[in-house]
Amino acid sequence: MVTGDSNYIKTMNRRLVLEDIIRSRSISRVDISKRTGLNKATVSSQVNELIDQSLVIEKPVENYAQPGRRPIILELDPMSTYSIGIDIDRSHIRIMLINLKGMTVYNNIHDFDIRHTDTLAELLPTLLEPVISQYNEVYRPNQLVGIGISLHGIVNAELELLYSPPQQLDLKPLLSELEERFEVPVHIDNNANMSVRAEQSFTAYETNLYSMTLSSGIGLGILLNNEVFHGFSGYAGEVGHMIIKQDGIECRCGNRGCFERYASDEVLTRSLADAGISLIEFPTYESLKADEKAKAIFEDYISFITVGLNNIINVFNPKKLVINSTIFSKYPELLDELKPGLTSSFIDYGDILISPLGTQSSALGAALVPLAKFLDINHFDLNAYHIAH
Repeated sequence: MVTGDSNYIKTMNRRLVLEDIIRSRSISRVDISKRTGLNKATVSSQVNELIDQSLVIEKPVENYAQPGRRPIILELDPMSTYSIGIDIDRSHIRIMLINLKGMTVYNNIHDFDIRHTDTLAELLPTLLEPVISQYNEVYRPNQLVGIGISLHGIVNAELELLYSPPQQLDLKPLLSELEERFEVPVHIDNNANMSVRAEQSFTAYETNLYSMTLSSGIGLGILLNNEVFHGFSGYAGEVGHMIIKQDGIECRCGNRGCFERYASDEVLTRSLADAGISLIEFPTYESLKADEKAKAIFEDYISFITVGLNNIINVFNPKKLVINSTIFSKYPELLDELKPGLTSSFIDYGDILISPLGTQSSALGAALVPLAKFLDINHFDLNAYHIAH
């Protein structure tokens, strides 16, 4: 039997109540008690503290047709606090702000050259200063609770960024500068790990979830029991560097035949450009297949994606796997093209989905991490809110 002191039990009860309010979008004290198994007195005590902390508000049920007093429901207070998510890609920096309900309140892109990653400790505070000053006046009393940063590369256990810039980069000075300047915690991880957080919150809630990002490279965000799996030193999920073709194209990692050298969005776009093809010319998948050159390139692309997916599914046996790709978003029929290649007697999975979050997923995930840390919750299930980003 697991036991704990009163503070531990109180913390666990608070977490149960708050997670239930978040997941339900709006709920009564009575229903929280029924769903969590906590008695009504415990629920009321926890709810009152959450109201005092300006995290939860009370509202009477609207359009209540029964006689008597209208029931009171509980919701998150969207105006009490916000967080910032930053996605640093090869050519730009995206800065997003979300409120306590996960709604985007600010979304801006700034030009940036990844070869100048060493300037981030000076550049990011300059970009953030006016934004934080403005929104700290709007969101009270908790204001900004944290910053999350998504990076397209490996962030190892020593907080070093590998592969994206021309050289290895120590991220600790950037964290120190941001934490000292804005007096909030800063969390850093790679884009696939941040993306899977966003997919869990907005696309498909599962305690175990997999999100494959196809952009300049290929990464796999792995959630196991609501925790991102980083592996021994932070390299877990680098499926873009599994070899799918022996003695194939040379990869920047030093091997040949890596998955991302055949199936990333960037590689496909480059192959089309080399053939004089622009996807703007093909608004639908049917129109694309009518072009013989484009059709042949996509057939190769699908075959390579299928090889990689077979490997991933056989290793992880996922209930749900989300694909985040601008190509799949434009042509969702690609999923139907893939699935016939995922039918061996050993392969088994629940569902494969295309992310509706697109290129915003990693910034959204980066913003969710500090919010979840601030609230001290295990998961942030916002699927019931049906937020369009």
